[in-house]
Amino acid sequence: AVAIVVAIGAGGSVYAFMNNKGGDTPTPGPSASASGHTAGTGADGGVPDDYLGTWSASLPGDRGASTRKLTIRQGDVGDQVLSLTAEGPLALGATYHCEFTAPLAARPADGEPVRIGPSTVSVGRPAASCSPGKATELTLLPDGTLRRTTTASGESLIYTRSD
Repeated sequence: AVAIVVAIGAGGSVYAFMNNKGGDTPTPGPSASASGHTAGTGADGGVPDDYLGTWSASLPGDRGASTRKLTIRQGDVGDQVLSLTAEGPLALGATYHCEFTAPLAARPADGEPVRIGPSTVSVGRPAASCSPGKATELTLLPDGTLRRTTTASGESLIYTRSD
């Protein structure tokens, strides 16, 4: 019975994140780096250089905060350019750890968001707590943060650069 409660709680937590429930409502904004320059496509692939690196976010929850670590790598359309680690508390003091990867869906034009395809689960502890995510878009905001928006719902989460 305890395992079922843990699995249900974990699944709901990660499902909500991957579908960006409880995130900010996105507002239109230019795709610019912290310096104000438009993010051009990287010389070695389809991801603009200003997006590359590690980003972090936190989600408040009833059981405590859950953390997100998002890493964007260079690559071409179809390459796994996004990796995400999601960790947080579950019921009865347990925790979850999920790792996801997702491909670049399209090469962005200058100033356009980076389109990322649906994610797949590469690591899940417990496995029932981790579900694949839907396609997302990444947008650099004028303050240097990164907004990840679920394409289907429009819900988003803001990340800060951590590298």
